[in-house]
Amino acid sequence: MSSRTIRIIVILVTLTLAALVWLQIYWVRRSYMLTDEQFNNRVNLSLNSVANQINLYNKDTLNIVDPVQQVSDNYFLVNVAGTADPDHLQNLLIIEFNRYNINLDFQFAVYDCFLDSVQWRSYNMRTHSNLEKVEQANFPKIKMAPDSHKFAVYFPTKNIYIARQLGVMIYSSVGILIVIGFFVYIVFVIFKQKRLSEMKTDFINNMTHEFKTPIATIGVSSDALLRNANTTNPEKVATYANIIKDETNRLRGQVEQILKIAMVDNIKNKMNKESFDFNKMIADIADNMLVRIENAKCKLDINLDAKNSIVIGDKDHFVNVIYNLVDNALKYSKENPYLRIRTFNKKSKLVVEIEDHGIGIPKESQKHIFEKFFRVPTGNVHNVKGFGLGLSYVKKIVESHHGKIHLHSIPGKGTTFTIQLKTYRV
Repeated sequence: MSSRTIRIIVILVTLTLAALVWLQIYWVRRSYMLTDEQFNNRVNLSLNSVANQINLYNKDTLNIVDPVQQVSDNYFLVNVAGTADPDHLQNLLIIEFNRYNINLDFQFAVYDCFLDSVQWRSYNMRTHSNLEKVEQANFPKIKMAPDSHKFAVYFPTKNIYIARQLGVMIYSSVGILIVIGFFVYIVFVIFKQKRLSEMKTDFINNMTHEFKTPIATIGVSSDALLRNANTTNPEKVATYANIIKDETNRLRGQVEQILKIAMVDNIKNKMNKESFDFNKMIADIADNMLVRIENAKCKLDINLDAKNSIVIGDKDHFVNVIYNLVDNALKYSKENPYLRIRTFNKKSKLVVEIEDHGIGIPKESQKHIFEKFFRVPTGNVHNVKGFGLGLSYVKKIVESHHGKIHLHSIPGKGTTFTIQLKTYRV
């Protein structure tokens, strides 16, 4: 299946799931609002009935229009014609709430305008148990006019109650979200595996290309030696023999590089860690690479400014790290390349910067540059040799020494690799 087909399928499924989530949220919200409205209507009917009964009990024929006022989502205030006895009011509330199927805990307060005081009560309808007078902190603050008779009812668990009424719908919504989460994770894994598979395929193709040339050269040289087995020209024999030797060494180096990097995942417990001077190691590497640097007509600046450059680690692997980074800087530079190697201290860290003015790395490739088998796409151009393993090896070695490596690159201007390692006092 092509990448385009997979992308189209993923987009269609994503749009479908997004529409499903939107519908689910819409219906949950509508259902919540409908359930809340129904609850408020039942409470209004109940409290209207209670207010009428209190007025009749007080033998007051005053008709109060719309006695129930909803102050907040779960807080109702009721005007009555006379003072309500708390015990009598509690019994009326329980009867009316049961009548309208409001099986919910509630608290209520009664304002006595003659005493200018508020009496607070609480009731648990589930256990049908009267509770003692509760503190004002358990009830919203209310301001009563001194010439009015009122009582207030508060439902502290109303939102939980409504949520329970929508239990099945909420559980289904959570289930859909979990399914979407799994879908996103599966898509991520699929694309990651596909990218890894493509990189492995590129690696095999590249390795085949790299091996084909020296093998062909060895074959041609061997045939030439066989044809001239009885020749008396030792120079010709020596030429063919040197070609075979050089190409054999080239193949051996490539195989050793692949094997070395292939074992890097299990290398942590096989390191020979020792204390060494990172500045001196870099200077030695620069001396060893001097001929290659001169042949590449590279301008090299070395600034070993770190006062403390002593680290503990596997020196051989760090030599390979620096070689890899310098080799990349030379390979991916244009004519007359520039290379700067700099060390300095930052608090207790040794910072190593390797900067070039090469072709740079495209922004979309920078996040994958340390992945195994990854090479920056160059179309059908294969003028730069490699297997896409060097930088993954570099990152693995640095991190196995509890260090950090960062990349800063601007296409067309160059790349800087920054390594941070912990230093030690001798």
